[in-house]
Amino acid sequence: MDREKVLKALEKASPYGPDIDLSAYKPAGSVYGLESSMEGLEESVEKKIGVKPGQLSYLQWGESALAKAMSERFKEVGITVEPLAQALKKYELAQRLAWKLIEPDVDKYTAHTFLYGREAGYFVYVPPGVKTPWPVYTCLSLFTGYDEVQHAHNIIYVDEGAEAHVTTGCIVPHGKSGGLHISVSEFYVAKNAKLVFTMLHSWGEGTHVRPRTVVRVEEGGQYLSYYALYSPVASVQTYPKVYLDKNANAKLVSVVAGTGNGYYDLGGEALLRGENASAELVSRVIASKGSKIYTRAKINASAPGGKGHIECLGLLMDNESIIEAIPVLSSSKQEVQLTHEAAIGMIAGEKIEYLMSKGFSEDEARSILLRGFLAAEVPGIPPAVKVEIDRIIDYIVRHAFG
Repeated sequence: MDREKVLKALEKASPYGPDIDLSAYKPAGSVYGLESSMEGLEESVEKKIGVKPGQLSYLQWGESALAKAMSERFKEVGITVEPLAQALKKYELAQRLAWKLIEPDVDKYTAHTFLYGREAGYFVYVPPGVKTPWPVYTCLSLFTGYDEVQHAHNIIYVDEGAEAHVTTGCIVPHGKSGGLHISVSEFYVAKNAKLVFTMLHSWGEGTHVRPRTVVRVEEGGQYLSYYALYSPVASVQTYPKVYLDKNANAKLVSVVAGTGNGYYDLGGEALLRGENASAELVSRVIASKGSKIYTRAKINASAPGGKGHIECLGLLMDNESIIEAIPVLSSSKQEVQLTHEAAIGMIAGEKIEYLMSKGFSEDEARSILLRGFLAAEVPGIPPAVKVEIDRIIDYIVRHAFG
C-alpha cells in the first residue's frame, strides 16, 4: 500500500456517524509482552462482559497484549490464538491475510490503525476440520480513557470444514470514561466452514467507538454474528460487510440499548455474490433518555438464487430519543428473493393491560414484553455464550425503566 495514499486518508471522514478529530487523541500505549497479571482488570472484565479472567485467551489493555494460559490449551488441539503482532513475525498465513479484506485507506480510522496501530489485536487460526472445543474468549479494554486512542487489528481464519466460536468483549474499566477505540477486523470463513462470532460492547460515557469489519464466506460456509451494545457511549459507528460465495449463508443480529446523549449509527451489508447465497440481517434497538439510533441494513444480490431478509425493529422509551431505520435491498438478477420489515413504536398498552389482567404488575408486564422484544435467536451460539447474552438482556431490561 502506498504510504502517501494512506496518509491522505487520515482526512477521509466516514460517510456515516459524527466525525472525530483524531489529533485530539494519543496512543494508549505500545508495549507488547507476555504477562500473567491483568493489573486489576479482573473485576471489570467479569462484571461488564461476564467472562471469568481464566477463560480469556487474549487480553489487550490499551495496546499492550497479554497472552493468557488458555492460548496454550488451544495449541494442544492445533488452534492458534496469539497477538497479531507476534503472529505476523511467525506465520506466512498471517502475513498473507493482513490488510487484504480491508484497504488501509477506506477512511481515517483504518488509515490511523494502519499507520500507528503497530498491529495490536489478535490472530485466530482453526485448521481444516477442527472444531473449537470451547469458545475463544478475547477482551479489548481501553487503558485510562479520556484522550486515549486504542487500536486493534484482528484476523480470524476458519479453514475448510472447520468450526469456530469466538467471543470478544470490549470495555472501559470501572470508573473510567472517554477515549477512542478503533478496531479493524478481517474474518475468513473457508469452504464449508462455520464461524460464530459474538461481540459484547460495554463502554462508558464519553467514549467514541469505530469498528471496521469485513467477512468473506466461501462456498457452503456459514457466518453467524451476534452484536450487543448495552452501555452509554459518546458515539459508535460501524457498518460490517459480509461477502458470500455460492451456497454460503450469513445471519447478523444486533441488540442495542441506547441511552443518554449517545449517537449510535450501526448497520451491516451482505453481498450475495455466489449462486444460492443467503443472508438475514436483524436488529432490535431501544432508545431512551435522548439517545439517537440509526440502523442501516443492506442486502445486495448479484447472482441467481439469492435469498435475503432484513428486519429492523425499534422501541422508543420516551419522546426525546430518535430511531431511524434504513433498510435497503438491491439486485441485478431476476431470480432472487429479497424482503424487509421495519417498525418503530412503543410498548403496546393493550399488551401491558392483558398481562396485568393475568396477575402481573405493570413493571413486570413491561419487563416481559421488553425481554421478548430483545430476544433475537442466533442458532449455533454456544451455551456458555448464550448465558452471557441472557444476562445482558436482563441488564437492559432492568435499566430500561430507570
